[in-house]
Amino acid sequence: MIRFAEVSVGYGGAVGCSRCAPVTRERVYRPVAEIAAEIAAVCGAWEGRLGPNIRLTGAEPIEHPELPSIISAAAAAGCQRIGVDTDGVALGPAGHAAEILVAGVRHVRFTLLGGTAAVHDALAGAPGRFDAALEGARSFRAVSKAEDLATSITALISVCRHNVHDLPLAVLAAVEAGVNSVLLRLDDDGLDMRSLTPWVVAACDTGVVNSVWVEVEGVPRGDLPGYELHVPDAARPIRARKGD
Repeated sequence: MIRFAEVSVGYGGAVGCSRCAPVTRERVYRPVAEIAAEIAAVCGAWEGRLGPNIRLTGAEPIEHPELPSIISAAAAAGCQRIGVDTDGVALGPAGHAAEILVAGVRHVRFTLLGGTAAVHDALAGAPGRFDAALEGARSFRAVSKAEDLATSITALISVCRHNVHDLPLAVLAAVEAGVNSVLLRLDDDGLDMRSLTPWVVAACDTGVVNSVWVEVEGVPRGDLPGYELHVPDAARPIRARKGD
């Protein structure tokens, strides 16, 4: 797997289940100099090949008012790959897909809370977010294809007790939006593995039959018999691709 070091650009505004915890809408961004210093430290301490690589996280990175300067600082520090975590909405028709591609971002990871607008929007606590997130992913894919740029899109599905039954549909929605891979991240300590496992297995199978790899984070490998390869340590690498 290609490893990314995460660097937060700010706090607040992240996509999450509003039933599990209150959602903070206000965003607070860190100064560029502070972010650039952290990126330089990460690059200076990087060990191994295939890097250094960073992923900008925290408060919506694409909306940071000085994002181009942050990306330039990452490139100057020697980053080989630059990615962003996003709600997906910022990539849409009124967003910044073309701008971040020109700036140098090639890896995008957006969050889904469900496989339908009814589930995702209800858990996110805001209407229209599901359709906007998927449109953002499609927009990024379309622009990268038009520019003949190799990019990678990952759907991060945050798994909790409120959406576990929607996992296969969420993977299918991500596949139809043109993702390269899906990451199921268990964010709820109260999940019961016995009831969770069939839905995780179904989600993995949904990805496999559609030629999209699904990883599962937060589950001991022994709890998914027959599906150990889907645990990140053993999962196969996902390569960037040009368009569809």
